[in-house]
Amino acid sequence: MRSLAKIFIPLILLNFLVIIFFYYAYIFYSKNLPDINEITNYEPKTLIKIYDKHDKLIGLFFDEKREFININKIPPTIINAFLSAEDKNFFKHRGYDLSGYFKAIISFLKDGNLRGASTITQQLTKGFLLSGERTFERKIKEFILALRLENALSKNEILELYLNEVYLGENSYGVLAASNTYFAKDLYELTPGEAAFLASLPKSPDNYNPKFNITNAVNRRNFVLKEMFQNKFIDKKILQNELNRELVTNSNNNFNDKNNYRLLEGFLADQIRLDLNYLFDSNFLSRGNVIIKTSLDYDLQIETNKILKNELINLDKKNNLIQPPLKSINSLNFDINNWKEILQNYDNQKIISSWDLGIIAKIDNSNFYIKTKRSKKLFKLHFPYTIQPTFSVGDIVYFKIEKNSGKFIYQQVPNFDGGVLILERDTNKILALDGGFSYFSTSLNMVTEKKQNLKKALYPFLNFLILDPSVFSNSSEDLQFNLNRLEELSNKIYSNDTYKNRNLVIFNTKNINELGLNFISKIINTSLFISDSNEILINSEMSLFDLMSFYKILLSKNYSTKTRLIENVYKNEKEVNFIGEINQINHKSNEFIENTLFKNKEIVKFLKLQNFITKNFEKKSNNKIFYGWNIYDKENGFTLFIGFNNKKIIGCYINQINPIIYNNDSDSLINNSCINVVKKLF
Repeated sequence: MRSLAKIFIPLILLNFLVIIFFYYAYIFYSKNLPDINEITNYEPKTLIKIYDKHDKLIGLFFDEKREFININKIPPTIINAFLSAEDKNFFKHRGYDLSGYFKAIISFLKDGNLRGASTITQQLTKGFLLSGERTFERKIKEFILALRLENALSKNEILELYLNEVYLGENSYGVLAASNTYFAKDLYELTPGEAAFLASLPKSPDNYNPKFNITNAVNRRNFVLKEMFQNKFIDKKILQNELNRELVTNSNNNFNDKNNYRLLEGFLADQIRLDLNYLFDSNFLSRGNVIIKTSLDYDLQIETNKILKNELINLDKKNNLIQPPLKSINSLNFDINNWKEILQNYDNQKIISSWDLGIIAKIDNSNFYIKTKRSKKLFKLHFPYTIQPTFSVGDIVYFKIEKNSGKFIYQQVPNFDGGVLILERDTNKILALDGGFSYFSTSLNMVTEKKQNLKKALYPFLNFLILDPSVFSNSSEDLQFNLNRLEELSNKIYSNDTYKNRNLVIFNTKNINELGLNFISKIINTSLFISDSNEILINSEMSLFDLMSFYKILLSKNYSTKTRLIENVYKNEKEVNFIGEINQINHKSNEFIENTLFKNKEIVKFLKLQNFITKNFEKKSNNKIFYGWNIYDKENGFTLFIGFNNKKIIGCYINQINPIIYNNDSDSLINNSCINVVKKLF
């Protein structure tokens, strides 16, 4: 009896001391704790989804990739995977799991591996309210806050917050964002193995990211699958099937048909952000789920980008001048760690994501060989130019692998840049906007920001302003007489000595037809202003975007004072009425004029129009011809073309970036480049 007393009395005293210690620790650390209202009143940060006119996802705007989803819409497979990986007793405990603590201690004493002892509730309080440091003090605070949270929210509410808040790598927070990021799938489409992979990530998202370590990722996934089996969430057959299944994620864009769940960048993104800034204050977009519907046709946007990029690259090849390397490393030891690290540093600065970087490692009999970060081997570099490169060992260059031949082809950012704008003719809505080739090097939008003196490009519009509608009802002889008279008037206007060498065109209002005056009196445009009651001055220093606003008047039945990409905005599934509504000027055009304007050869000639046959035009269409204006400015080295048919208005601008890198044949090459682009887009 005495021996038992010797054992139990110290144990009782020890337990008493432990209780006292924890009681006073609880009292002490309960003071000045963060308020759990930050969790109970949780509203997720904004994830803005951008859609085109056909409801196709274009991309996202976000600081952190978060997308909130109700717990009732999260499949049981996802929930069971996370419970197995993080807290299988979640629905049994009150915020802390004593058995989990004991198992963690036993595991550590047995094999030195410390398993996570924090419950999902504790992880949630840590993520919202506490720092990430591993200290005894933080553990006590985490314990106290978990108890408070369990009293304030139900189990399902806690689990819902956790599954929407947990960080899963690749800047993704929550299971929905992670599912789209890693697999380009909705949650209900995930297999048990894919759900297990997502559940494996909270422990260490970087270490289990298959992009960096596929072996770690598979091993951790398999561990979670076995836990799911032990907890009877899956049967043995499913376990074996999923263990044998390859882990395929979207880390290398494997799912190309659904890879738009990414940050939208570039000129298009900038233009949408400008529209958002115009429509809303900064606080509006800080919280909640926001959906932006645009007027864009995403397939046409992709096609436009491809056609323009290919034209600029081909133009550069025909110009036949090889530019200097991206960087020259004078003293380079081609140790694998050295050159891989160098290429990795420059990889983040790439202008074209599909191109890769290589280092000239060897030159032999005018043949150039490169090393890449993918392999230790040397690869011969092929040049699509007729001239001999002057590269040296240690030069860093772009290349891409040709699909059919497997050859490594030299690439360079072309010495030409340009932009394309496509409008829907009936509505003036923007269908596609490509601001140029080199967003990350110049940041100059060739459609909206690049300004030139486009006086020549204005001539068709200006001639339209003085075209008297009565000429359409004249006989052919009278029509020719009147057109000759108008031609003399237009020549007089354009040759006015006062404005000849300036970016201005002067008009006397008595020379402008009634329709033209009606528009001019209502249009709000910084490049057009009325000096007095008798004269109108037009500033011809403008962008392609500005220029096309004039052509919209000529070609459309209505005109919008503000053309933008954003059509509708929804916040938390409710449509938002925003400021700055598009004001349209509607007019009833004379059908006789509309049917005759572009079909009479003499009028077409007067308007300085040309007829063009489209490439790849639909055979069923009745309109196989489109009209356009081609302007080439040799002095400033740019070409501009605006074409239209009964459906679209397409504007294209291309110029030479660096006149120093010049070939004598550049003039003839540039002259037809925009026509080539527009023909392929009709």
